[in-house]
Parts: sequence; structure tokens; C-alpha cells
Amino acid sequence: MKIAIKAEQDIEYLATFVHGVLAGLHALGMIYNLKRRNWVDVAAHSAAMSYDLWATAKHVIALDRLTSGRPRLAS
Repeated sequence: MKIAIKAEQDIEYLATFVHGVLAGLHALGMIYNLKRRNWVDVAAHSAAMSYDLWATAKHVIALDRLTSGRPRLAS
């Protein structure tokens, strides 16, 4: 059981890192396209960045659940 929890924690750490990096890269793409006044790409990068920030938050919540050691009620 402990190995499965550790493996799930490792996956959540990796997913948190990947989504965080992707959000940062989309922010750079958004700034680049803002300077070039390419509004369609600004909107696309903004939407993708919003999703990656949301996904990062969800992974952080999952990590908190896994590392706290106490069960949480779903709301």
C-alpha cells in the first residue's frame, strides 16, 4: 500500500511541475504575441495558461491530500 501511495505522490509531483512549466511558457507566448499585436494567439495562450494554472492547483490539492495522511471530505 505504501508503494502505491508513493508512486501516486511522484506522479502528482511530476504533473504539478509540468503544468506549472506549461503555464509559464504560455505566459511568455502571451507576452510575445501582445508585443506583436497578434490578438488571436494572445487569446489562445491565455486560455491554455488558464487551464494549466487550474490543473496545477488541482494537482497541489491532490498532493496535499496524499501527504497530509488524513482523509478529506469531498465538497
